[in-house]
Amino acid sequence: MNQHVTLPIEVQDFYNAVNQYQPDALIELFAPGATVKDNGKSAEGTEAIAAWGESELFSAKVRFTIMEIEEAGGRIAVTAEMEGEFNKNRVPAPQLFRHEFKVQGGKISSLNITLQQDK
Repeated sequence: MNQHVTLPIEVQDFYNAVNQYQPDALIELFAPGATVKDNGKSAEGTEAIAAWGESELFSAKVRFTIMEIEEAGGRIAVTAEMEGEFNKNRVPAPQLFRHEFKVQGGKISSLNITLQQDK
């Protein structure tokens, strides 16, 4: 993990909410017009993001372990390993994802999630 980059509290709270199965806490972190892009699927607005969180995170009991943090063009990029109760055949092991967060005014305004490719 890059010790020179500090996670904004909103980003740390995102991982805490997911790992502790707190859907209400998760949705409170997003701005009203926020967007989530998750491997080609999009959710815009808190209602759609809440539905995305339930179907993609909470129903599968997803947990993330942060592996690396970096700043990238005004965004915070986090590489995290995903565990949970989902079809692991869809994603090669280890399940590493890159989460690019944009935080504005104390809320997450965008989150872009992509599968981390081997380098």
